[in-house]
Amino acid sequence: METIGSRLNQYKGIGPGFDFLRISLACSVVAWHVNAIVTGDLSYNETPILWMVGYFILASFFGLSGFLIAGSALRLSLSNFLINRGLRIVPALAVEIVLSALILGPIFTTLALGEYFSNIGTWQYFTNIIGWVNYVLPGVFKDHRTDIVNNTLWTVPHEIGCYVIMSGLILFGLLKRPWLLPIAAGIIIMLSLILPNYGIGPESKGVERVLYILFVGKASRLYVCFILGIFAFLMKDKIPYSWGIFGLCVIYCFLIGLFPQQGGVNYPLMNLLLPLPMIYITAFLGVTDIWVPKFLRSGDYSYGIYLYGWPLQQVLVAVLPENTSLFVHFLLVIPFITLFAAFSWHFIERPILKIRKKFSFVARVRLDANAG
Repeated sequence: METIGSRLNQYKGIGPGFDFLRISLACSVVAWHVNAIVTGDLSYNETPILWMVGYFILASFFGLSGFLIAGSALRLSLSNFLINRGLRIVPALAVEIVLSALILGPIFTTLALGEYFSNIGTWQYFTNIIGWVNYVLPGVFKDHRTDIVNNTLWTVPHEIGCYVIMSGLILFGLLKRPWLLPIAAGIIIMLSLILPNYGIGPESKGVERVLYILFVGKASRLYVCFILGIFAFLMKDKIPYSWGIFGLCVIYCFLIGLFPQQGGVNYPLMNLLLPLPMIYITAFLGVTDIWVPKFLRSGDYSYGIYLYGWPLQQVLVAVLPENTSLFVHFLLVIPFITLFAAFSWHFIERPILKIRKKFSFVARVRLDANAG
């Protein structure tokens, strides 16, 4: 029987579809944000099929992350794992934060430059580098539908949270007990369903607010899918590689997506219904040979697209006529974002690969491909 693991071995540990997935998901994030940034309309979070697409994008991203870093977690010590993850995430993030605060901010703020740089909010923005999220800069984008400078940063603390989970798995040797992972995901899902009955909701404060964010709100799917992504990697040699199963998972998700989500996505219920088939779709596509341009095989622009997407869309809103269609906005912003992503890859992320090469199998492959 052909399995996800045998397909991965066939390609020497680098699934040929993972580049396609990363770049597609990153561009999908940009497309998903167009309407919110340009019009301020969030009704597509309730629209049949569209809400499911929105759920899938980040669910797949975090499931993919769990699947891919599980391999390095099995090979590395805890300290080396954390160094590898830090080198992958922090440098590019730090540069984006610096550029936003010190270049984009002064250009688009309504304040005098002296007032902008003396405002504590300008310097608080730098806490985004360590996952303490601040969304606005003083006076920036104040006449837009939203003044958020970079809404995609909301996932950063949860990405750190996922690394904390992986660190615990490494520290206590739990990666050798993969059956514990679906139990952990099940506990999160159970808490998602139970906690709202005890008054845990979006208006909660203090500890209850934390419980809502982690187990009930939109971030809950990230943890469920990350854990199930790890489980999929550990069980890859037992998971069939089947176009039939893939098709059934797609049809199942489509049918679930037909139900409207009045008042927004019901994350507790969807965390029960969707993650398993979505993780299979993600893993299946990752080990399927899907064509992407050759330059994407040796580089990875997805992180840069994800980081720079929202702020550059805000910039485009500032310079384009108000009646510019959403489709035109997307077509114009994608090459703009890709240029910044290329800058991030070639001048920040790729040079860091030389340091990461000691810790990362993927970094070694990337460097060898570039050398060739």
